[in-house]
Amino acid sequence: MSLHITGDPEADDLLDRDPLALLIGVLLHHN
Repeated sequence: MSLHITGDPEADDLLDRDPLALLIGVLLHHN
């Protein structure tokens, strides 16, 4: 399963492996 929602290959790869970590990163980045 491969999701490409960020447009960033590295972020998409991280999302495939650890979606929670990416979600936290996004929330912190936009806070």
